[in-house]
Amino acid sequence: MIGFDPEAIRELLSIPDQYVPALMITIGKEDISSQRVRGYRKPVGEFVSYNQFTVK
Repeated sequence: MIGFDPEAIRELLSIPDQYVPALMITIGKEDISSQRVRGYRKPVGEFVSYNQFTVK
């Protein structure tokens, strides 16, 4: 996603100063009305954190 304010994002997500927000990716909600069989899907909790900044 382009056109975002990195400093505002840094403050909103409490990102430490040594990191630079350079890219944003939007994640939508699943449409459960038309589910289809899929292969393995990595659980969202493994790569998304909410209301915090974590360093792994």
